[in-house]
Amino acid sequence: MLKIFHTHYPIRNFLFFLGESLLIFGALWVGFTLRYHEFYPVPETIRHSLWVRVLVVTLVVQLSLYYHDLYTVSKRFGVFDLSLKLVQATGAACIVLAGVYFAYPPVILEQGIFFVALFLLLLLLVSWRFGYQYMCLKGIGSEKVFLVGSGRMARLIVSEIVGNLDSGYKVEAVLDPDAAENPAEKLGVEFYRDYERMCELAVERKVSKIIVALDEKRGKFPAEVLLRCRMAGISVCDGVTFYEALSGKIYVQGALPSWLIYSDGFHRHRWTQLAKRTLDVVFATAGLVFSAPLMALIAVAVKWDSPGPVFYSQERVGKKEKTFRIVKFRTMVQNAEQLSGPVWAGERDPRITRVGRILRKLRLDELPQFWNVLRGDMSFVGPRPERPVFVEKLKKRLPYYGERHTMKPGITGWAQINYPYGASEEDALKKLEYDLFYVKNFSILLDLYIVLKTVQIVLFGKGAR
Repeated sequence: MLKIFHTHYPIRNFLFFLGESLLIFGALWVGFTLRYHEFYPVPETIRHSLWVRVLVVTLVVQLSLYYHDLYTVSKRFGVFDLSLKLVQATGAACIVLAGVYFAYPPVILEQGIFFVALFLLLLLLVSWRFGYQYMCLKGIGSEKVFLVGSGRMARLIVSEIVGNLDSGYKVEAVLDPDAAENPAEKLGVEFYRDYERMCELAVERKVSKIIVALDEKRGKFPAEVLLRCRMAGISVCDGVTFYEALSGKIYVQGALPSWLIYSDGFHRHRWTQLAKRTLDVVFATAGLVFSAPLMALIAVAVKWDSPGPVFYSQERVGKKEKTFRIVKFRTMVQNAEQLSGPVWAGERDPRITRVGRILRKLRLDELPQFWNVLRGDMSFVGPRPERPVFVEKLKKRLPYYGERHTMKPGITGWAQINYPYGASEEDALKKLEYDLFYVKNFSILLDLYIVLKTVQIVLFGKGAR
């Protein structure tokens, strides 16, 4: 397994990406060969710049595939659905390449090469991806694991593995002497009510990891058996730790304070904090400058659509639970909470204006928050700031909710790119799991990745309300 941003990815993911790079590169090279064969002399200018031109096309195509979620093989695709998504992605790549060629003509790849390669490319991509999908379905390259426990934590882990076609793990057996029913039946794997033969079975089945996912370990933890397994070279992993690496979130209802205390993470190096603040100022300044014309148009649209002010200011909770005033474009009717009081925005909320619905869908109502970032109230990346009235309620009902305020809130965050808009306490719990993962594993590289994913969400309008 590869560990990127404290989340585990199968090595086959890297091989899949690398193999696809070679396929795209190869398709373009074949297009070049067919266009300039031995009967036609190859111009010197093309010969010397071909590698650069082909590399540019390869990078743009793979970037488009990424932004169309084609590197997230979480479910099985049919021929039509996969072909349609690939056509959409390559079409978007062509549009981007047209812009690149217009801005920098020296990297233009001749039409004769490009269109021959495009047909071959689509054929190869469909074949390659169905081949990879077959590998995932058959578990080729997946790590075999034993699951100790059958409670809520174990079910969550199984749900993550089964729900993601490319999780990289395969549950070989479930072991739990206290299980009320057979939890392995739905998985089609074996179930054992004792731990005695755990090590022998793990060696026989070539299991690489044993996941201890017991909801209650007191008096039930098979220490001696697990020690024998560990001495046999089999990795033993705590369920909460494994779930974090598998899902990119922390199971707060099962994480004891001792786990948070002793686990890796929560680093706050001075230079990292300085780099984060520098990036905040750079991104916020650039955001204000480049979005100024767009914000002027939005201001006119908001004013035209409904009576009331253009901007909306609201009290939010920031770092160390200090309150500040957040600034947004107004997306609801004036005095929206005069009768209802503070409530979460619901699906198709009638208080949202016509322009406001569009702004929320594209996340454009958040643009004025660049000013909050420059002021130092917020960071570009961090947990989203919540209202004081909701914070007080959630702190009483959700474990570790107050810990998300150890960092500055952000315009975007790990929860925002992984979970849709939250409008209930259940949603708040789900987003808290992602927020704590970010607080625990914060790094500059993770921030940059979140920014890139946010661009994807804005472009495709995902998760807004």
